[in-house]
Amino acid sequence: MRSVFLGLLIVVLALSGCAHLYKTQIHDVVYLSDSQFDQFTDGVGDVRVNGASGHPYVITQQHFQNLLAVRKRIVPAQGQYMQIALVDSDFHTLLLLSHDGKSYVAMSFDFLNIFGADEETLAAAMSHQYAHIAAGDNADVQDSREVKYFITKEIVSTGVSLVATAAGGYGAGAAIDEAKRVQDKQIEDQVNPLGMKMLLDASYSPCGYLKIQYVMEKNSAVSSALTYLYTHPGIDDRVKLSKQYLKEKNLECSNLTPDPSAGVVNKSGPVRQQ
Repeated sequence: MRSVFLGLLIVVLALSGCAHLYKTQIHDVVYLSDSQFDQFTDGVGDVRVNGASGHPYVITQQHFQNLLAVRKRIVPAQGQYMQIALVDSDFHTLLLLSHDGKSYVAMSFDFLNIFGADEETLAAAMSHQYAHIAAGDNADVQDSREVKYFITKEIVSTGVSLVATAAGGYGAGAAIDEAKRVQDKQIEDQVNPLGMKMLLDASYSPCGYLKIQYVMEKNSAVSSALTYLYTHPGIDDRVKLSKQYLKEKNLECSNLTPDPSAGVVNKSGPVRQQ
């Protein structure tokens, strides 16, 4: 039994160090400051910024202006405007980050290049993430929840496997996965209407959700990063809310079949060394 305990202890220590593994796949982060948004409000040319690593990045004029527009129109939560970050990552699309005591709505350059030319779609994606912050489900809270999930799952499934059977361990792990799915769904059920309200209060239509869904279903092969959207629960529920609102208001969406390859031209991202 002591060996079982030691084995579980090793699992706990290992997972405590790797529960944030998915964020280690972020190569760099560009934290856009309030002063940068104030400085580049004139919309003259592309915007050059530095990542946390010091590496230079460029944000196209159109992308920056759309980010700025969304930031200005979405009602500030907790007394401050939306903080925005861009991540250089092959894995992520949308996430939350914490930096210097602030909560950031973050997106990958891949996501920005696919949807950045459409302010409406950016607003839909960003308002939902911002709603998580407003609801108290910021990056630190999410990270803590993920740590607890990974550790609990591994301890329980490993412990059952050691003292019972491998099949029992698998079943225990599956039960914890289902409990997490239910918990995530409950959080999304709370955040979805809040994000929708933020979007509508800013005089945006919810058509952006339908555009994101279209790209996910028809063009996900364009970028492997887009597959990460499938792991974030609730997109179908947000689309359902959008369609319900559009029906009630007798409204229709236009250009619901965006071409993701359009972002290949004049794209934002790392400045290539000559």
